[in-house]
Amino acid sequence: MSSTTTSRLELFKPVPGSSEPFRSTDHNSNMDKIDAEAVAVDGRLDTNEALNVTQNGRLDGIDTLNTAQNTRLTNIETVDATQTTRLNGIDTLNTTQNTRLTTNETSITSINTLNTTQNGRLTTNEASIASINTLNTTQNGRLTTNETSIGTINTLNTTQNGRLTTNEASITSINTLNTTQNGRLTTAESDISTAEGAIVTLDGRLDTIDGQNLNSRVGALETVDTGYGTRITALETTISGGTP
Repeated sequence: MSSTTTSRLELFKPVPGSSEPFRSTDHNSNMDKIDAEAVAVDGRLDTNEALNVTQNGRLDGIDTLNTAQNTRLTNIETVDATQTTRLNGIDTLNTTQNTRLTTNETSITSINTLNTTQNGRLTTNEASIASINTLNTTQNGRLTTNETSIGTINTLNTTQNGRLTTNEASITSINTLNTTQNGRLTTAESDISTAEGAIVTLDGRLDTIDGQNLNSRVGALETVDTGYGTRITALETTISGGTP
């Protein structure tokens, strides 16, 4: 005779063919174990059911939250789509503005190059004007010297004219003046002729200086410089306040 037990509840059971009797005490013991297990399972079921109720409420809350979050995500996706459109517009505008800035930078570079060229030309003009001013100063000194010489000659002419007048009076009074005095008068007339020739030469040189028309040429240069100043001012105005 032999018997064994179940793995979980350890219920008694005879081994078939072993002639082990199945006693009422074994049956009752098995039933007690089954009842105890049933009670335990029932308690666990009660606990699971209560937990299911709690979890169902939590799941309802999660469903409600999911619905709210889905709505919020939908709104966010709508806003994202709008913002994406706006950002695309900004990108397009940035590209346009970048092109315009590149064009402006090229224009400014050209203007700077032109300004450099004009500055060189203005420097050259200023040097030319300085040279002209120096020449004018030199010529003014020479004219002053000439005027002084002419004044001296005029004084000498006046003196000589007085002497000639005196000589003429003397010639009129003394018609019989000797050959020596006549020679001296001839010499005096030669000196007067030489002085007059020098005066004519000086007068011609002064006419040449007047013909150069220095004041008119300086005036023309000043007019050109004024034109450059106006154009440079216009360029500066365009650079600092122009529409991009």
